[in-house]
Amino acid sequence: MSFLLRALSIVLQKLIMALRWTWYNLRVFIWHRPAPVGTRFYGPIQFSHLPCRIELGRDCVLGEHLLLAPGRNATIVLGDGSSINRGSVLVASERITIGKRVAIAEYVSIRDQEHIHVPGIGVRDQGFTVAPVEIGDFSWIGRNSYLGPGTKIGRNCIVGANSVVRGEFPDGVLIAGAPAKIKKYLNPEDEGHLPTPHSAQES
Repeated sequence: MSFLLRALSIVLQKLIMALRWTWYNLRVFIWHRPAPVGTRFYGPIQFSHLPCRIELGRDCVLGEHLLLAPGRNATIVLGDGSSINRGSVLVASERITIGKRVAIAEYVSIRDQEHIHVPGIGVRDQGFTVAPVEIGDFSWIGRNSYLGPGTKIGRNCIVGANSVVRGEFPDGVLIAGAPAKIKKYLNPEDEGHLPTPHSAQES
C-alpha cells in the first residue's frame, strides 16, 4: 500500500510540474523565448509586468515565491542547468546574466540597479545607478546574499551567505562579508597568481 501511495505521489508531482510548465510558457515565456521542456517550476513566481524578456537554458530549476523583474527593455538570462531557490529576487534595468550550472540559494537579491542617495533628501526621484550583473558558470551564491549593479563574479566561485557583493571577482574564489571580499582561493595553486581587482581586495 505504501509503495502504491509513493508511486501515485510521484505521478501527481510530475503532473503538477507539467501543468506549471505549460502555464508559465503560455502566460510568460512564449512571448519572448519559450522555456525548454526540461525546465522545472516548483511553485508560484511573480513577474513585474508581462510580456517580459527572460531567457532560460536547458534543465533550469525555479523555486517558489520568486520575483523576476526585468524592465521593459531589460533581459534576465539563466544558463543551462542553473537553479534559483525560493524567495529570491532578480531586478534588471539592463541585463542580468547567470551562467551554466549556477546554484542560487534562498532569499538572494540580484539587482543591476540601485537608488542614488543624496543625504538629507532621500532616495525617491533621484534616479538609479545601472550596470549589468554577471555570474560565471558553476558558481554558488549563498543564502540571503545581495549582488549589486556592476557585479561580475567569475567561474567556480562561492559567495558566502549574507554577503553584500559589489565589484569584479576572478575565477575560483570564496567571497564573503559585508562588503564582500576574497576570503580564499579555492584552487590553492592559484593563490598569489590570480589578478585581484581593486574592488575585490583580500581582507
